[in-house]
Amino acid sequence: MAKTITQIRISVMASALFYKNRSHIITIHTITYLFKKGDTTMANFTDNIKEAAFATGPREFDLPFSTTLEEVAEKLNARSAAFQMPFQIKGGVPGQRISFEKEPNFDVGLWLFLKDGTHIRIQPVISEAKMSVGGMRVDKNSALRKGIKGATVDLATERGGYIDTVTETVKKILNGEEVEDYVAPEVPVGAEPPKDWMTTFLLCLFLGSIGVHRYYVGKIGTGILYTFTLGLFGIGYLVDFINIIRGKFTDKNGNYIQREKKEETV
Repeated sequence: MAKTITQIRISVMASALFYKNRSHIITIHTITYLFKKGDTTMANFTDNIKEAAFATGPREFDLPFSTTLEEVAEKLNARSAAFQMPFQIKGGVPGQRISFEKEPNFDVGLWLFLKDGTHIRIQPVISEAKMSVGGMRVDKNSALRKGIKGATVDLATERGGYIDTVTETVKKILNGEEVEDYVAPEVPVGAEPPKDWMTTFLLCLFLGSIGVHRYYVGKIGTGILYTFTLGLFGIGYLVDFINIIRGKFTDKNGNYIQREKKEETV
C-alpha cells in the first residue's frame, strides 16, 4: 500500500469530518469495513465514505407553485395509501412540519418542511435502539449481527432507498402525478415464516435468562451472549420480556413479533 496504516487512519478522520451532515456523521466504526480484501485504494475509500455519508442525508426539491404546509398535508392525506407509514402535522422545537412515523426495519422517521411556500426539504431522523455490552454493540444493527459492511454502508444504502421512495412519492403527488398504492412486499417462496408471539413469550418467560428466545427468533449472536451472561446479568432479559409484551421485540430481520388480533364477530 502506498500509505501506512497511520496515514490512512488520519485520512479517514479528515474525510469523516468533511463528509458529515446534520442527520448522519461518519465515524471510524462506520468506515472500518473498508479494510476488506481487494478494496484498499484511496479511490474506493472516498467513494464508500461518500455513499455512507450522503445516503441518509436530507432530500430537497422546489415546487412550481406556492403552497402552505396545511395544503401539502391535505394533498398527501388524499393519497395516504401510497405511503408505507402514517404521518401528521407537528410543531415543537424542530418547527412546523409533516412527520412520518419511524419505519421499523430501517429505524428511519421523516420530517417534511416547507420553506418560502415552494421549497420542500425532507429530513431523515434516525432513531435506533442501541444496546451494548462491554462497549460492544449487540443490537439488530450492530456489526455483531449484520457484519461490518452490513451494519455500515449496506444499512445506509437501504435507508437511503426508503428515503428516496418517499421523496419521489411526495414529489409526484404534489405535482399532480399518479402514484400507486403502497403494497407490502410478499414473503419470498422458501422464506422463513413469521415467528409466533406466544412461543417467543413463553421461551423468554421460562428460558430467557439463557437466551433461548433469541435463538428462536434467529438472533444467534446475542443468544450466545445471553447464555454466557445469564441474560446480560438479568437486565437484557428484563428488557426483552417487556418488549415482547409490548409487541416491540423483533426477529433477526427487524420484523416486530406481535400477537395476532382476533377479528370480532358481530
